[in-house]
Amino acid sequence: MNLFEKLKIRRDSVGLRFFLLFTLFIAVISVSFTLFFYQQQRNSLTDSLIGEGKLLARLLAHNIRLGVFAENAELLKDPVEGILEHEGVLFVSVVTAEGKLLREQAHKSIINNSARAFPQWSTRYEQLKGTAEPRVTEGDDIFEFWAPVISSSSIPTDESLFLDQAPRTTPRVIGYARIVVDKNLLRNKLDTLLYTSVFMALGFLFLGTVFTYIITRRITRPLDRLTEGIKDLEKGGSFEPVPVELKDEIGRLATAFNHLGTTLKAREAEKEHLAEELRHAQKMEAIGTLAGGIAHDFNNILTAIVGFGTLLQRSLKADSPYRIYVDQILSAADRATNLVKRLLAFGRKQVISPRPTNLNEIVKGIEKLLHRLVSEDIDFVTSLSGEPLVCHVDSGQIDQILMNLVTNARDAMPDGGTLTLTTGSDFLDNEFFGPLEQGKPGHYAILTVADTGVGMDEETRERIFDPFFTTKEVGKGTGLGLSMVYGIVKQHEGFIMVDSEPGKGAAVRIYLPIVTAKGAMERHEDATAIQGNQETILVAEDDRDVRKLSKHVLERNGYTVIEAVDGVEAVKRFMENSERIDLVLLDVVMPKKNGQSVYEEIRRVRPSVKALFISGYTQDIISRKGVLDEGINFIAKPVKPDELLAKIKEVLQN
Repeated sequence: MNLFEKLKIRRDSVGLRFFLLFTLFIAVISVSFTLFFYQQQRNSLTDSLIGEGKLLARLLAHNIRLGVFAENAELLKDPVEGILEHEGVLFVSVVTAEGKLLREQAHKSIINNSARAFPQWSTRYEQLKGTAEPRVTEGDDIFEFWAPVISSSSIPTDESLFLDQAPRTTPRVIGYARIVVDKNLLRNKLDTLLYTSVFMALGFLFLGTVFTYIITRRITRPLDRLTEGIKDLEKGGSFEPVPVELKDEIGRLATAFNHLGTTLKAREAEKEHLAEELRHAQKMEAIGTLAGGIAHDFNNILTAIVGFGTLLQRSLKADSPYRIYVDQILSAADRATNLVKRLLAFGRKQVISPRPTNLNEIVKGIEKLLHRLVSEDIDFVTSLSGEPLVCHVDSGQIDQILMNLVTNARDAMPDGGTLTLTTGSDFLDNEFFGPLEQGKPGHYAILTVADTGVGMDEETRERIFDPFFTTKEVGKGTGLGLSMVYGIVKQHEGFIMVDSEPGKGAAVRIYLPIVTAKGAMERHEDATAIQGNQETILVAEDDRDVRKLSKHVLERNGYTVIEAVDGVEAVKRFMENSERIDLVLLDVVMPKKNGQSVYEEIRRVRPSVKALFISGYTQDIISRKGVLDEGINFIAKPVKPDELLAKIKEVLQN
């Protein structure tokens, strides 16, 4: 081991860090104490100098009473010179109450020093004129003290002057005494104080450092051994238990480290598994956000294609040679619509309308369709629970889940086999959920689709919910089926688990929270288009093609249409025709003012107004999980003309 490696080890040792930490702590205490001590002493010295200056000014004012009264400068000479003999006194002035200068004298050290300048006494005199209170003024280099000269002594004894006793009678001011004290005297004392404080701090720091080093060496030797063991463990080396020599805190720490070492290896595999699940969730969220972003504009385009294509299809005769082209256009538009819905589904951005529904009834309603999806060499077995499994779900979305899972199971059995669809229930507690699962303990309905097909290895099973991942040949799969299933299940606050091994088939189990034991609500059949009765509808839509389509469809089916190209115009058109408008058809996202803001504004005029929201991307009107708020009428783009008419009729009749 070279010198550099030894220094690096010493730098990274626990003992050195412990020593540096406590040395830093002592240094902080030393500096803090020094600053506190210096500040306290500084204030004390300043107060002492000011108090001494006040006392000198009062003493001078007391001793020059006769000279001021007689306005005799000779009587002022001795008291003034006596004051100038005090350390730090630079200048003395004596003036009468009327502002007449009687005597002004500087200290002999500054008589010939033209660089020192002092404020004129007349400036301060104007501020003090008529007052009997002493004053103190602090400048950059001096302290200036003023004391009033009283006509007769109002103090019983000279000692009372030093005791600062109040006068017995009301004084009469006959003049003022001014003393200018050099501030350098205070600075010199502060410099001496600073040097003393720094020396004391350094001494305390040195002694504390030596004491800390001695204590650190005794404490951290066992910790150094623990550190070396931890480093070996981090590098993936073989784990060697640390000898436990003591029964104190360090001994217990060594025991805990030994226990940690025996369990850390086992947890590494679990950590990798959880990290992979987290990466998968982040990938799903990112692509879901992208899908939601493009859905709004893309669905506007699809709405126009589907709508005008449907109208064109109806205008052609059955034997028209152009009908096949229109049929192909509508078929391609349907595939594009389904693709967008799948993207929104696995990103949990699609609109769902959940209702309390019996899971068994959903399976029974789609069972015949599922039978037609599988080939004759596959045995389709259905086993439903005897108890009602009522969950808060969108039955149409559960149909999509079943069709995708059954289709995947069929493709996994090219030579035939058995496909089993079962329902059941179980109570799940906290121990069932993993660290990344957000499920809540409670009763869950379990929907299981199992097959006896080729199965999957662990690597494939970990990626089956990744968007665009597929094991099928090119052109036979988009990789969105299971991603869509995953998104729908998460949107319904459930979770999904997959068990599979190569050659042993696969079982997909979907867990959905049970909300009640009551019977499920009836499933509604698709509504048919119904003619209007000359009702007036305000259509607020910023997309020109969609607005034109909506106006054409509604007017052909007995409605009167008022158009608006943005939110502001929608409010304006409603205000102009508020009495005859029966329903407002509002795009959720519009320039200047969105659909929700328009609806709130017109409700203040007519609280009973009926509204139908329409959008290709519903993030602005639905909750974050894509569930419609109760009481909101909504239809998603792309929408076919018959679906739009049926929804409008439904809203008008409610």
